[in-house]
Amino acid sequence: MAGNAQSRAQLIDAFLAAPTGTVPVTQFTGETREVTLEVRDIEAEIAPGVKVRQWAFGLPGKPASVPGPELRFKVGDLVRITLSNTSARAHSIHLHGITSLAQSMDGVPHASLAVLPGEKYTYTFVATEAGTHMYHCHVETNLHLDMGMYGTLIVEPRDGQRVWKQDHVLMLDEWDSRQDPDQLPHRATPNYFLANGKSYPLIPDLKIPQGEVHLIRLLNIGGAVHSMHLHGTHFLVVAKDGQDLPHPYKADTILLGPGERYDLLVKGRDGSFPLHDHIPQHGTNDGVDPGGMHLMVVGGPELRADGTPVPGPAPHHHHATVSRPDVPAASGTVEVAMTGFVFKGSPVRVKAGTKVVWVNNDIAAHTVTIDGPERGSSLPLRKGGRFATTFRTPGTYRVGCVQHPFMTAVIIVEP
Repeated sequence: MAGNAQSRAQLIDAFLAAPTGTVPVTQFTGETREVTLEVRDIEAEIAPGVKVRQWAFGLPGKPASVPGPELRFKVGDLVRITLSNTSARAHSIHLHGITSLAQSMDGVPHASLAVLPGEKYTYTFVATEAGTHMYHCHVETNLHLDMGMYGTLIVEPRDGQRVWKQDHVLMLDEWDSRQDPDQLPHRATPNYFLANGKSYPLIPDLKIPQGEVHLIRLLNIGGAVHSMHLHGTHFLVVAKDGQDLPHPYKADTILLGPGERYDLLVKGRDGSFPLHDHIPQHGTNDGVDPGGMHLMVVGGPELRADGTPVPGPAPHHHHATVSRPDVPAASGTVEVAMTGFVFKGSPVRVKAGTKVVWVNNDIAAHTVTIDGPERGSSLPLRKGGRFATTFRTPGTYRVGCVQHPFMTAVIIVEP
């Protein structure tokens, strides 16, 4: 108990003694780093078949995106971020978590300024502490954040010393696919839940090889609370809001409120396990499970319960990958039934130019995802729902259902 009391007293003393306020830009000790961000109106796919309008940050001459470009600097750098307002609305940049800047650099219009259409403004500060931060627009904040005006800002130690081999950024947000930025007042009702601008299954896996230690940076830029849970192992929480924790702690679930950031150390293990929001609604796409904030952490080869390796599939192990040359290739229009959680008749052989129509005969909703020389995907199909695709490029296509990954099929398209 005495040790804990002493540690607490030391922390309070350090807080009281620490300087606060503007760090003069003349006091930088590292490099001068300059970045220009433009504002663009774009369209992006946030879930299979769901395209939305976004306001996005981008580097000059490069595609804009949500989140915007990841900005990385080192302790001691003099940072100059120029906002070039190439849009028809006023914007700003708030450097969320950076405390060494002057008031005029904080990006809040009533306390500093807004950058008007066609104008530029340079936000300047000295990076003083390593940590995970964010940048975002602070004009009409509810609307501009809902439209995607945000990105990650990371300050790294200048000496480069760290215990992790690689770091991964996951920026969490919610999205209303029906919102119209030209309609005021803006009242969003999110129906998609994003990590790095995408919902499952479009969120890439995190690859953490067995035995390696990686850092996951979790940032909540949205307006809802998210409860991120990792299956298969615990993580070590080492920092919050850009500040190293004096007493890191182990957990498998962490609650992030709006604006919060957490740094988690994860050690890779055998197999692949989900990392997802444990709030059930946040694991859906427009109310359909699975979706939302869900991705896989991929480690080493999968093991059986007795510790022996799981063998990989033998060539042509699944019946769906075996061609049936005795069945002539179809043309015109072909229907494929989804019945009993199976794509009937796989593999389907068709001529190029054939339209394939999937029909859901099950009570449960299914999706159709197509991967091959051409790609495509459907929204969830309720009972009786139909989805059609015309295959024009010869080759082998793999078909699956997001809701039920065990449902697989093959379409073979012949010239």
